[in-house]
Amino acid sequence: MIIGTAGHIDHGKTTLVRALTGVDTDRLKEEKARGISIELGYAYIPVPSEGGQGGQAATANVLGFIDVPGHEKFVHTMAAGASGIDHALLVVAADDGVMPQTREHLAIALLFGITQGTVALTKCDRVDADRIAAVRAEVAALLAGTPLRDAPVFETAIAPEVDAAGLGIDALREHLFAQARAWEEEATERRRGGGLFRLAVDRVFTLPGRGTVVTGTVFGGHVLAGHTLTHSATGRGVRIRSLHAQNRAAEVGRAGQRVALNLAGIDKHEIARGDWIADARVLQPTQRIDVRLRLLPGAPPLGSWAPLHVHLGAAHRQAHAVPLQADAIAPDTEARVQLVFDAPVFVVPGDRFIVRNAQGTRTVGGGVVLDPLAPERRRRSAERMQWLAALDTLVATG
Repeated sequence: MIIGTAGHIDHGKTTLVRALTGVDTDRLKEEKARGISIELGYAYIPVPSEGGQGGQAATANVLGFIDVPGHEKFVHTMAAGASGIDHALLVVAADDGVMPQTREHLAIALLFGITQGTVALTKCDRVDADRIAAVRAEVAALLAGTPLRDAPVFETAIAPEVDAAGLGIDALREHLFAQARAWEEEATERRRGGGLFRLAVDRVFTLPGRGTVVTGTVFGGHVLAGHTLTHSATGRGVRIRSLHAQNRAAEVGRAGQRVALNLAGIDKHEIARGDWIADARVLQPTQRIDVRLRLLPGAPPLGSWAPLHVHLGAAHRQAHAVPLQADAIAPDTEARVQLVFDAPVFVVPGDRFIVRNAQGTRTVGGGVVLDPLAPERRRRSAERMQWLAALDTLVATG
């Protein structure tokens, strides 16, 4: 299971992950100097067998964490991480309570279809019981009416001199272990283990003596060492020298896992976040996609040819919106829209995305891809609407 943090800047997401896993996900000098996360951070911890403790053997199940930046300037980075998570860890500082990025991160997680979550109240040692009760009420109001309305809430506190211990940390860790075990038991039914392999690249680097390595979440299919795949941006074939799944050397990487691929046949500078490493048959470039789009409450109405920033997979692209069922879309409503991109994208039906305003400063909605190869002409015809309705039904049921 992959857990993604969500929450406002300086609410203690990175400190909490470090307490839970022993891993400091802030790896950049600038992050340590400024005391904030800028890039995505990753941590992993083996899940003990049920009832196992301490040194007892762990199962092959590994719990992965994606720690995302909380600053509003880095929401685009948060979106790249949120697209690949299974469980949201909503972090709210007890002294601040619910803040703007708390709300925006939650909205992004829900738009990406995340339906499981846990709430961690941090810095509980800085406030009294009345304040904790008030923040609990804020969180309950925030989650009311969402799939996370029954998410358990854990009160935590971590002293500066304490690394992996503190108020509520052990209880939270055990809860997440239990969630991971349950997730793994149902993974065969839930994960998109079939289909063609697709990995959304969110990080690329070079290892001495090994060459180019990419990491990301597997959106479909599986991969083995020795397989030859395709890089979306160049169309070049790349051979998988070796791979890690959930931070362990592995023979196979599967849908739903975080995987690192050691690639032959391509240099680091040719790959960027948002690219795909995938089976060539699933990489069909397109600049027009028909989608089901939902605008958030409070978002401005969306008219014809409105410019948007679109986040899908790990990619951040710009597009214009063409409403297909009316001249404009009202806030807190859902409608079919054609997105016309400035550059090719690679999507399949059922992929989820979020959209931000023209300035890229505010999340305004999100949705699901229906037709990745949408036509320019007769896009509002009755026949076309019937076709999209049928695709919508297929995507919703499957």
